[in-house]
Amino acid sequence: MKKGILISTLCITICLVDSSVYAGDQEIKPIKLKSKCIRHNPLAANQTDQELLNIYQQVCDKDNASRVNDLLAQAAMRMYQLKQPMNALQLANQLQQQNVRGATLTDVTFLASVEIANNALKHMRSEEMRYLSNDSTYPPAKQLSDNIRSAIPAPDTSTSKAITDESLQKEIQQTTNSRRTSNRQKTRTTQSTRKTVNQVNTTTKRQTTVTPTVSKQPNTVQKTGSNPFDSLK
Repeated sequence: MKKGILISTLCITICLVDSSVYAGDQEIKPIKLKSKCIRHNPLAANQTDQELLNIYQQVCDKDNASRVNDLLAQAAMRMYQLKQPMNALQLANQLQQQNVRGATLTDVTFLASVEIANNALKHMRSEEMRYLSNDSTYPPAKQLSDNIRSAIPAPDTSTSKAITDESLQKEIQQTTNSRRTSNRQKTRTTQSTRKTVNQVNTTTKRQTTVTPTVSKQPNTVQKTGSNPFDSLK
């Protein structure tokens, strides 16, 4: 009886292990697009990224016919993320020529174009050792820079505190207290200044002295022709 239970347990364990291994193989199995799918989507040829291939696999699924444009826009964004700006821009342009519009396509067009321009500028400076020219390349670059400056993201207000009646009252009270403190300091400064001026004036008065007037003594001039013995007469 015990042997039968042991054998049954071993069989169940083996079956569970085989099932998990099979499931793991199914998950790891790479996606391979059909030839017809690649023929209708030539940009998918020679791609190895599983996420991108998964998107194209959904594109080629007839059940997703209503979502094809959205899926292709996702494929274009994925190509940009994979450092394939030329393919991303080409796919975005194809969709736009078919009157497909959307924020994702606009972002892909902008991001891919900027990366292509940056790569060209790096090549110009590092390999060709030259600058932008005033008559051809610099004006559009400056215009792009000005447009980017005017489209900077709005400040993030998600962490800002909400304005409530309580917060307004608290701010008003703080402003009032600040003004009172400032007025008190001004009053103390004025009083101190006046006291200092009075002390200086008093000291100045005390130090002021009257210079005595010195009267001139009349000069006694003896005549040269007088006799010095006249007083003895």
